[in-house]
Amino acid sequence: MINSTCHNSYYNHSKSNRYSNKSEDKVKYKTKEAERVKEFQYQDHKTIVNTKKNDSNRIKVDKKEIYENKENKTMENIEKKDSKIRKEIKIKKDKKDKISIIERKPTKENIEKKENKNNQKNVENKEKTIKSKEEKKNNKKEDNNNDIVDDDENEVKVKYFDISNINNVQIPKEYINVIYYNLLTEEEKGIKPMPDYTYMSRQNEINDKMRSILVDWIIDVHFKFGFTDETLFMTISIIDRYLSISQITRTNFQLLGITALMIACKHEEIDLPKIDDFIYITDNAYVKDEVIKMEEDVLSKLNFAFLYPSPIKFFEYLSLHFNFEKKHHMMGKYLMESFLLDVKNAKYKPSIISCACAYIVMKFFKMPNYHDSYNKKFYVLDETVEKYSEHNIKECAKDICLLVDNINKTNYQACSKKYSKPEQEKVSIIIMNN
Repeated sequence: MINSTCHNSYYNHSKSNRYSNKSEDKVKYKTKEAERVKEFQYQDHKTIVNTKKNDSNRIKVDKKEIYENKENKTMENIEKKDSKIRKEIKIKKDKKDKISIIERKPTKENIEKKENKNNQKNVENKEKTIKSKEEKKNNKKEDNNNDIVDDDENEVKVKYFDISNINNVQIPKEYINVIYYNLLTEEEKGIKPMPDYTYMSRQNEINDKMRSILVDWIIDVHFKFGFTDETLFMTISIIDRYLSISQITRTNFQLLGITALMIACKHEEIDLPKIDDFIYITDNAYVKDEVIKMEEDVLSKLNFAFLYPSPIKFFEYLSLHFNFEKKHHMMGKYLMESFLLDVKNAKYKPSIISCACAYIVMKFFKMPNYHDSYNKKFYVLDETVEKYSEHNIKECAKDICLLVDNINKTNYQACSKKYSKPEQEKVSIIIMNN
């Protein structure tokens, strides 16, 4: 029994040891295999990385080689193309040179062809000149008074005046007729907007008397500043044209007079007063911003078109034509400036006003040729027009005489004081005494 038990225990013990040894061996085997696998994987990874690096380097090298090969090929192609182009250019040049050499050699046929062409051109030019001369002759307008004469050089000479007796160097004798003709053309074109002498019927806060007071004050300011005659007439024209378009309040009426005077000074005067000077004239009744706003409003509504041929321009040439003395000239200016006080000034054309003033002066001093003052050629381009006639000038002269005869009964004495001085030949006093 003992032996059996011992034998069994031994058997069991040896069996257990056997199985335990086997399990240990299995674990060791697995660990060894795992380590081998890891080493194998690590080595494979290294080889893969190295292969990739080598492949990339090879690809780079291949790209460089391909790019260098392409460059070499492109350069070869370019050189080939250049050589072809150069050869073609040389061939073309050689051909042109040959053709030019052939053309330079004159032949009888070429000479005859050139001569025929030149003869044809000369004949055509002669025919054109003859036709143009005939057209010019047909288009000439020969008036009864020989007012306009067209030369072959398309120069227009207007024979309104004969100023051969005048020896003043400052007067452009050669251009006076053309200047007067241009003044009439500008007058016929007109200014837009044109002044309307009936605008006072559309004004709510001002009337004719207020206008006369403003114009009388502007004449006084104009004389004290020593402005030119054109400045005064342009100022009144701007006021009339503005009032014929838009209404104005009583408080801003003097502001309109200042801005119109300032605009006219900007165009006509050399020494232009400042805005503060114009404000000072009104006893600081306005501010600088108000003057600037009014100026913008006036210019925008008149479309910046405020130039016009004034009556003083026409009267200067008429006084030269009729050989007026200084006394006669000053009287005509006095009549024109005093007529600015009346709204009817906008009713008549500037040329008609100037002819009416010349008519009054010549009649006043009993000149025998006063009938020539209302000759139609001085205020109308086409004498066939029936709209204007002697009646217009005589009607305008009546309106001027009525105003001047009654001016001493009014408070508008700026113009009469201005022309009562010896510098102006005391013209207003002469009219008052007569």
